[in-house]
Amino acid sequence: MLLLLLAPTCLADGLDTLLAEDRLRISSWLQPAENIVQGQEVRLLIEVSTPRWFAGGTGIKAPEVPGLLILRRNEFAVNLSRREAGATWVVQRWQLELYPQREGAFELPPVTLALAVNDATLGIVRGTVETGPQAFSVAVPAAMAGVSRWLATPSLQVRQRFDRALEGLAPGDAFQRSIELEATRLTALMLPEPKIEELDGLAAYPDLPELEDRSNRGEATALRRQTATYVVEKPGQYHLPEQSLSWWNTETNAMETATLPAVIIDAGTPAAPAEPVSLPAWWPQALALLVAIPLLLALLRVRRSGDNPLGAARKALRQGDAKAASRALYRWLNLRPGEPGWLSLRESSAQADLADSAEQLLSAAYGRQPGPMPDSRLVRELKQAQQRPGTRPNNPLNPV
Repeated sequence: MLLLLLAPTCLADGLDTLLAEDRLRISSWLQPAENIVQGQEVRLLIEVSTPRWFAGGTGIKAPEVPGLLILRRNEFAVNLSRREAGATWVVQRWQLELYPQREGAFELPPVTLALAVNDATLGIVRGTVETGPQAFSVAVPAAMAGVSRWLATPSLQVRQRFDRALEGLAPGDAFQRSIELEATRLTALMLPEPKIEELDGLAAYPDLPELEDRSNRGEATALRRQTATYVVEKPGQYHLPEQSLSWWNTETNAMETATLPAVIIDAGTPAAPAEPVSLPAWWPQALALLVAIPLLLALLRVRRSGDNPLGAARKALRQGDAKAASRALYRWLNLRPGEPGWLSLRESSAQADLADSAEQLLSAAYGRQPGPMPDSRLVRELKQAQQRPGTRPNNPLNPV
């Protein structure tokens, strides 16, 4: 029992003995050690070496420092060997990544290592040792003073893609926009969220961001991808403004700017209201004769072809196709002549006290997490509401 009680002390003394007699070495250093800017990656390298070999895995307990993000990307050490005075030393090199989140002085406490070393005299020695403390200073470059959002990295790229052409769109059409930010020697959590603008007449439904951290031969790459679905609610020209992000190039020590160019979406031009025209008293009879026959023929052709937006909307709702239903309702709204102005599906539904059902339909079609969609009663109630006096002008429901 006495030997068991003394065993931990003997083990700790064993590692201390190996360190004192240069049969075990622990060293650590920062890379870079100076001229560090806020947000820049600083590597803490820890090297453990012995002229024998390691008898077990090495455990690392990183300290916690306010204002300093400490990561360990690689779960395994880089194994090396070197020759000294005719002896071969086995080396383990570990790496921690430090990201200072503020300027000023930092004191990094010792890092605790749990080791198992095979020694020729003491056999297998287990215990814990500590690295030496590290101190460093962090500054904000003068060029970045006053910049609210910026990154420190050797490389930054921003790009955007669209899944379809942005010309010739009509109300009810949708397109996807994907914005990507990619930087080296950063973590994806540090990449800022790009702006997803929602304009009057152009609704936006952003998805959850995709964050990815990769490492290739010790070089870390962070990727943030933000995808959003835009839905045209009214015809017009829409302008997604330019976005820019300032960053500090840690290799050239210079400020740079990454830019997403502005984008123009062409969704047609709203119809201008007709100017009042003075006509002779007999014009209603003549107009009726000119319009009646073509209108009847066109109505028969529409019914025969089944080109009925409301019918298509009912069918899509019964089949659970929210996107097809919303497109059909937008088409129905666009075919209504004499409107005082173009109305989106949201606005038309709000006037008919059907805003909740319309929002449920749009969320099911284009939302981040599609939920339940309304049934075909939405079409009937919207049609009835449009026919009520005072709600909308008394226009044909399905004009040609």
